[in-house]
Amino acid sequence: MEDRSMDASTSVLIVGGSLNGLTMAMLLARRRVRCLVLERHPRTSIQYKFRGISARSMEIYRGAGIEAEVRDRDLIDDRSASVARMKNLADGEVAWQWMPPSDTSDISSTAAATCDQDQLEPILRAHAERHGADVRFNTELVSFAQSRDGVVARIRDRSTGAESHVRAQYLIGADGAQSAVREAVGIRRHGPGILQHWMNVIFEADLPGVINGRAIRSVFVTDINGTLVPRGDGRWLMAVQFVPDRGERAQDFTPDHCRDLIRRGVGRPDLNVNIVDARQWEAAAAVADRYKEGRVVLVGDSAHVMPPTGGFGGNTGIQDAYNLAWKLDAVVNGVARPELLETYDAERRPIADRTVAQSLARLQAWFKDPSRKLPPPEQITDDNLVIFGYRYPTGAFVDDGRNGTDDLFEDPRVPSGRPGSRAPHFVVTHGGAPVSTIDLFADRWVLISGRDGNRWFDCMRGSSSARALGVVWHGIEPAGDLEDVANRFSTAYGVGSDGAVLIRPDGFIAWRHANAADGARALDDALERLAITRAVSAKGDVQ
Repeated sequence: MEDRSMDASTSVLIVGGSLNGLTMAMLLARRRVRCLVLERHPRTSIQYKFRGISARSMEIYRGAGIEAEVRDRDLIDDRSASVARMKNLADGEVAWQWMPPSDTSDISSTAAATCDQDQLEPILRAHAERHGADVRFNTELVSFAQSRDGVVARIRDRSTGAESHVRAQYLIGADGAQSAVREAVGIRRHGPGILQHWMNVIFEADLPGVINGRAIRSVFVTDINGTLVPRGDGRWLMAVQFVPDRGERAQDFTPDHCRDLIRRGVGRPDLNVNIVDARQWEAAAAVADRYKEGRVVLVGDSAHVMPPTGGFGGNTGIQDAYNLAWKLDAVVNGVARPELLETYDAERRPIADRTVAQSLARLQAWFKDPSRKLPPPEQITDDNLVIFGYRYPTGAFVDDGRNGTDDLFEDPRVPSGRPGSRAPHFVVTHGGAPVSTIDLFADRWVLISGRDGNRWFDCMRGSSSARALGVVWHGIEPAGDLEDVANRFSTAYGVGSDGAVLIRPDGFIAWRHANAADGARALDDALERLAITRAVSAKGDVQ
């Protein structure tokens, strides 16, 4: 059944309304980019496979104005809660495998958070819709075709069967590991593939969330080769592995079988258990060979999947969305050339490859099983290097020839300030109040100059490209409006007191320059080299 009267148009069509699709919609809608989200399920996720939000992802959510709501949805109040490994919950012997995240107050304006996916997705949806996103659940993509000018998609309302067409400038595939969008455009993946098969079972039971007086985030239980995760609201998650090669099947997980596994894992055969939901998933490792095909772009699990060890998967998708949102905004609104979108693949895909390798290294260390289908182990890198210290090898920045090592990770506590790396955090005083540079840079172009850089404000005003982008200037006192009490600017950013650094809307360094003598020309040249700006008239109007 087709209802042509319901045809619509939008700037960006997002296929998939889970964690990464809703994050994408929220970020685009905040930028006033029209977007329409299709999600085939009737509601946000009841499952909570994703729960650990890294401090870097919380920087993004903080900039989007949802930090407080996210933290309010953490159902486990004890910040010291840890991860354990034991035979079953009744066993007296416990090995503590993980401690809470280290203190990152010296490298970030915020801290990691715990918010289960079923709690997080409604927040993302509400904010996306509040800013104007059209979010349609129980609606699926039937087919699509793209041309030089855009994408035309056929969609179906699953409750009525009515079909209609949507016209969009770009289509984002956020439809998960088995992405139909990725398959439709012929993008293949590389990596080991499926490593393990798991069943997630949500259940209700009267169980304490502590072991030996110590609060727990999760417990790996060897009796059932699975994990038990408390929620704090009376519900728990059991994630248990099964092996098809041994004849084990997902459909074998009947309510009775699930209850039996839970009782074995808890060590209480008489435990009263209510099964709420059961769904299968695979621990896998794969990265798309490319993230973009024409006007189709992949984010999140559509672009990369990785084992849950390290908690990097969902966070990598959040950071994909943040990288892509400002670029789509600039292209859709005619400020940037379409070539800017090519830098999304150039920047994010190498990071996904390295992050998958880190997840695999942690998986090997956790299971210590050489028979698994895993590549040779990579040395485990400190979590903060993976979370904060990734550096783009090429992309929407101007290499100044002072990059040093080619490694994609650097110590965020000893930042290089090189273009292509995250702008370092330090606290300055602005308007009489302390503020992190991370918060100062959120979602906008910022030019920040040193304490002798008073000429940079005029350089910025003289740059037609900077005016077109709406670049905001800040400077270190006495030349500017920021008090750098700790005198960290020059060391953190690698420029002298007369230098300046251009920060992108995603908080990454786009360019740095030693002095203001030729600042306006150098700034215009840098932006042109980045494929950022279109031709601009003498009055600063975009052509």
